[in-house]
Amino acid sequence: MHEHSPFFSIAHEPLVSIDPEFRIVAANQAASRLFGSTTAELVGRSLLELVHPEDSEAVATQWAAAPSDEAFDLSCRIRGSDAVHRPLALRCTRDAASQQFVIAARETSSLEEMRVQRDDARRRLAALFETMHDMVYITDEQGVINGMNHPPPELSLSDIIGVPMLVFAAPEEQAPMRARYADVRERGKLVAYETVAAFADGTREIYSSRLGPIMDGNRSVGVVLITRNVTQERRIEAAKRYAEQQLREYMLQLERSNAELERFASIASHDLQEPLRKIQAFSDRLRERFREDLPETGRDYLDRIGNAAKRMQDLINDLLMFSRLSAKEQVFSPVHLGTIATNVLSDLEVRIEETGGKVIVGDLPTIDADPVHMRQLLQNMIGNALKFTRPDTPPVVTISAEEVTMPERDADNPATLRLTISDNGIGIEARHQDRIFGIFERLHSRAKYEGTGVGLAVCRKIVEQHSGSIALNSVVGQGTTFIILLPMKQPERGPQP
Repeated sequence: MHEHSPFFSIAHEPLVSIDPEFRIVAANQAASRLFGSTTAELVGRSLLELVHPEDSEAVATQWAAAPSDEAFDLSCRIRGSDAVHRPLALRCTRDAASQQFVIAARETSSLEEMRVQRDDARRRLAALFETMHDMVYITDEQGVINGMNHPPPELSLSDIIGVPMLVFAAPEEQAPMRARYADVRERGKLVAYETVAAFADGTREIYSSRLGPIMDGNRSVGVVLITRNVTQERRIEAAKRYAEQQLREYMLQLERSNAELERFASIASHDLQEPLRKIQAFSDRLRERFREDLPETGRDYLDRIGNAAKRMQDLINDLLMFSRLSAKEQVFSPVHLGTIATNVLSDLEVRIEETGGKVIVGDLPTIDADPVHMRQLLQNMIGNALKFTRPDTPPVVTISAEEVTMPERDADNPATLRLTISDNGIGIEARHQDRIFGIFERLHSRAKYEGTGVGLAVCRKIVEQHSGSIALNSVVGQGTTFIILLPMKQPERGPQP
């Protein structure tokens, strides 16, 4: 073994000596620890066996070109004691007498990893900096902008770099901003706030901002401002507040209208009906006592008075029912529509017999509803079907139901009942199909079909109060089919204020 100075043995750095064939002829203890082999095991091995295969050719080339009398450096990856190749910085010198290289190895993995991590962090920070929707400004200690990710549309980067941040604040905002900058630099704390920026074209925009310090140890060397334009958001919020105020005012007006409607219902049920009852009572007395004494024209006038009084009574009763329907608070409970239909048919038994008609009722389910209103709904619908019949054609009414799923109506409660009521009556012309749901709308004379024109208006009101809808398909001379959609379950109501 070639003899080396005592320094070779006691050096802290790994040292090896190789011959011109790259065989290790000597190694110190530090090299033994690095490579995980005893010095005896290392001697005789080729150093290139320990070099990463991708680096071995470059190492051999550099050694061949190495100067004979000068030290030189090279880097390569060499397998260590844990069989992992790590980058080493090698300091090499040639012994002119023996033509052997003496190599001092220094592990650079920690430095390299730190450099890689630093570069990776810089790349990630740069990517984040550039892709953020928020605008990011970096200023020095005096608040002068020395960096930003992207300028506002109306400015270029050259318009901003080197300009004090205060320039972009509205005049009334400059003093508060100066105070915030001082507070952030002195205390090293984050500050969140909103401010107004003024631009050269006279526009003013609202920005939501966060201001934080750039620290070098305990000293602030600059400030980072992260801000976003919230002008449109604030306008939307203002519009929402205005709309909510308008809605509150509308609700108050609606409450007043409902109160007026209730007062009107009271008047209709008492004050209007009292004189009407007198008209009916005295016209009845006149008919009973003096009808035979009156000429034919007088008797006709008397009959007309009685008929008009009866129609007025029917109109007042229907209007009173409609107004109470609008003002009545809904109380929902499980209602079996089959039972309701059976009771309605019992009430209409005489009319069914008189018309020679037939009502076919399918399997009707239980739904959440107001039972009184469901009875009104079915009674009006079936009653209409029995009323508007074709001459010499007995009415046939068919009622069926099916549960359907309609997520567009209510995403949380999509189960819906489709209630279908079909008849073989006179039908309704397409141009009149929207009118029939209006209050007091009549398509036929009273002489031909009795009624006040309130029935279908009541049906639509009931359906709407149950969060449903009503529509129809009709062919003149063949019949009409009404399609009513009702939620199977009514939504839970929160506590009332």
